[in-house]
Amino acid sequence: MTGTGVVHGGQHGLDEEHLPPVSYGVRLVGKAQVTNPSGAGLERHIADVAAYDNYAFLTVYREPTCERTGAYVINISDPKAPFEVQSAFMETTPGNYAGEGPSVTEIHNEYFSGVLFIHGNEMYAQADAPDPTGPRQRGGINIWNISDPEHPQLLAAHAGDYTGPDGEAESQALAVYYTFAWTNNFTGRTYVGFVTDKPTSDIGIMDITDPRNPVMVNALDLKVAPFNVTQDTSKGLTSVFSHAVKVRPVGHRYVMNATYWDGGYVLLDVTDPTPGNVSLIAQSDYAEFDEERAKRGQQISPEGNAEHCELSPDAEYLVGADEDFDPYRLLGTITSGPHAGTEYVATWSPDTAPVDADTTISGTPTFVGFGCPGTVRPGHGIALIERDASILTGGSAKGCSFQEKLDTIAAAGYDAGIIFNHQGPDGLQQFPTSAKGTIPLMFVNRLTGLQLLGVPGVTEATACTTATPATPAVSATDIKAVFDGWGYIRLFKTDIPGRAGTGSMTQIDTYAIPESQDPRFASGFGDLSASHVAIDPDRKLVYATFYAGGLRVLSYGSGGLQEVGAFCEPGNDFLGVEIHKIGEKNYVLVSDRNFGLYIFDV
Repeated sequence: MTGTGVVHGGQHGLDEEHLPPVSYGVRLVGKAQVTNPSGAGLERHIADVAAYDNYAFLTVYREPTCERTGAYVINISDPKAPFEVQSAFMETTPGNYAGEGPSVTEIHNEYFSGVLFIHGNEMYAQADAPDPTGPRQRGGINIWNISDPEHPQLLAAHAGDYTGPDGEAESQALAVYYTFAWTNNFTGRTYVGFVTDKPTSDIGIMDITDPRNPVMVNALDLKVAPFNVTQDTSKGLTSVFSHAVKVRPVGHRYVMNATYWDGGYVLLDVTDPTPGNVSLIAQSDYAEFDEERAKRGQQISPEGNAEHCELSPDAEYLVGADEDFDPYRLLGTITSGPHAGTEYVATWSPDTAPVDADTTISGTPTFVGFGCPGTVRPGHGIALIERDASILTGGSAKGCSFQEKLDTIAAAGYDAGIIFNHQGPDGLQQFPTSAKGTIPLMFVNRLTGLQLLGVPGVTEATACTTATPATPAVSATDIKAVFDGWGYIRLFKTDIPGRAGTGSMTQIDTYAIPESQDPRFASGFGDLSASHVAIDPDRKLVYATFYAGGLRVLSYGSGGLQEVGAFCEPGNDFLGVEIHKIGEKNYVLVSDRNFGLYIFDV
């Protein structure tokens, strides 16, 4: 028996509603819509924002078609009437796209004097594979000279980490998700920290003092000694990987604040970023129960998801955003075979059919291998699929993308898909995929996948190195959805010594927009998760974006977080946020995924 598959409820129509409009404590000054050069529209097209002088820069995500991605240039000299400088569009190499964490820095040294704009290159999985004998075409960072922002010049392309998880040389740089550049005033050296998709050392640091010739300095894996950034795996906090980094001086040292997803928030001393000289200052811990759900009487384990954070100007506080696109926790139980009774958590892919209180998923899955085109026979119920590692570096020797897997099983007649992680050092991680489709797609870690395949005796300690059996005895499973809310904001009190030494980080408070914790707003109102934060340089205020929940202004301090301003209008999809001075006044710049740039005054 293949299984009963999936039964959907009927509450999810195609028409999105929206939260009630709100505007207080913050004033919309101006906004600029961009024009997609490919002509494919703007749905989820914009990622993040950075700024310099009278210009803002918007990175271009892979949506809707991953054509002509890179960065837009917006003239903001008149914040009431910003406009796109279409001739200045900074295009990256086909097959790549620029996501979060663009960075701007001004440097003056013997090699270069001017302003740099830096963005990462993520890889579009369905793009044609690069020629391994050809030029560098994938991943890494691009460095632009924007001393004249309306005439940017490319200085370096695809600079980055060319070493794979096992130390082998790669023909293309690892994909880069986030960047941040800084100059060490003690040494005069300029660096860029960046986040890669490597399952081991995923925080890279390059010396870009000569921006035309960047040099790798270090690659950090915070999961291992001497950092040992981990959490209690019994709480399900197993997806430990870097997401974002920022660096600033604190006393006589340079401090990197990093988000490490289920590992939490981390402070590192990167005064000397060379191997053996980076040290851990402090890291956060998650509570026994999710704080925002506990406030409402629900005891459920924390979800992790440390996405973005920033230190206050006095370095006494850190504000972080936990990003959670799925307001339902997918709790699975294996109901037959050697692991019967074992419970697990699955991660839903938000651009696929919803899995919520009105959805039932149960039965014995059919294992379809990698689930690539031309390999899956017709079937029904649940397809169990293995993730293949070659896609990670853009290769095409074998395997296929998440989107191809989903399209393949849907065309074969399956009602839902569960992808489990591949064999390798990151096998215990799990995350939502970017695939889109009309059937639900979930992701589980390798331990769960092998347990579903009936592998006897497999444990958390052995799952990453255990091969997939050639003839598995697949076990039945039930998956139910439990509402646990969208992501929210955390406030920490920090103690960072001005010289060498460890410090501390203690959580004070959390904040969520009210609708994000109400199951009536779990679907049909857009994404209501926290995304990014920016802290005011002059006042104890933090500006936080919440996608369809708009912009929220929060006061912060020893008394916790308090909402003091908000802006939300129908259609908002806010992601990036930056405080930037135009003339003599600070403004709040926000990127809207479906539009372009918003400019606010507080």
